[in-house]
Amino acid sequence: MAVRYWLLAGIVLLLQGCMTAPPAPPPDDSYTTEKPDDWPERRERLSDFNHWELQGKVAVRHEEGTDSAVIRSWTQRGDYFRIEMSSAFMGMGTVRLEGSPASLVITDPDGKTYQSADPEQLIEDTLGWTLPVQALYYWIRGLPVPGDDHQLFFNTQGQIAYLRQHGWELNFDSHQTLEGLPEVPRSLTATRGDLRLRLVLTRWTPQQ
Repeated sequence: MAVRYWLLAGIVLLLQGCMTAPPAPPPDDSYTTEKPDDWPERRERLSDFNHWELQGKVAVRHEEGTDSAVIRSWTQRGDYFRIEMSSAFMGMGTVRLEGSPASLVITDPDGKTYQSADPEQLIEDTLGWTLPVQALYYWIRGLPVPGDDHQLFFNTQGQIAYLRQHGWELNFDSHQTLEGLPEVPRSLTATRGDLRLRLVLTRWTPQQ
């Protein structure tokens, strides 16, 4: 069903899980797990960066094909998020995802809403399988989900380059500088099994 896979593109934007990735070598021999000297400070400043507006693009490849969408707006206010996306695949209709770690509301282009106090259950009901939520809230800032097992690698410039967590492998392809903040990812690719997600984040504006 078309809506099923287009909603997947949106919901994957909020992934979080509880799987432990097995140890494995990084994709580039130059990557290192040795953290730069300024990593504790960078991590703290990025952790405090939780209010923003951004735009971007997302492309999803799954076992039955590919989809893409424009992120018209992603508003983050602490734990609260509101994401609006559109896609030519859906006639440029807008899908909205709104909620927090404890709830999720999905509104499709026809205005039909799907709501649950259990985001994971809502995703399972909508898609037919479970995709846990919230990890990309951290990942797009170049942070692992705190308190969960992970493997984090840095490149020779000291930038975060590769992350394994929750069964996902993330390549941080490019970075950008935001005023008053350490570098954050500009583009990243996340892969888990047959599912591949690529995000390009633009017009990222910190908010108070």
